[in-house]
Amino acid sequence: MAATNRGRRGRGWVSIGILAVFGLGCAAAHEVPFRLYAPAARKVLVCGSFAHWRCVALHRGRHGVFRRRLAVAPGLYEYGFRVDGHWRLGRHAPRVRDGLGGHNDLLVVGR
Repeated sequence: MAATNRGRRGRGWVSIGILAVFGLGCAAAHEVPFRLYAPAARKVLVCGSFAHWRCVALHRGRHGVFRRRLAVAPGLYEYGFRVDGHWRLGRHAPRVRDGLGGHNDLLVVGR
């Protein structure tokens, strides 16, 4: 879904290790904020089709909010959060059926 440009590096996204969309200088990518309130969690990851379902760790912020901004190319994506090993969805995103009897959050990134 995402076009990449291997000729230059994008704004420091190489460190997160998602090569399909992040870190390769995708010119049309938008910074998308991911946030999840999980005060009792030790580890929160965001996993989505925008990264071929590879998971990226979110950073613990104040008051139990985990967050991270990721560069995502324009498109329609499904995603969710892995909280201490358990799948969880956000509170405000629209949901779609995942085809396996569950649901995922829906992310729409414009051009």
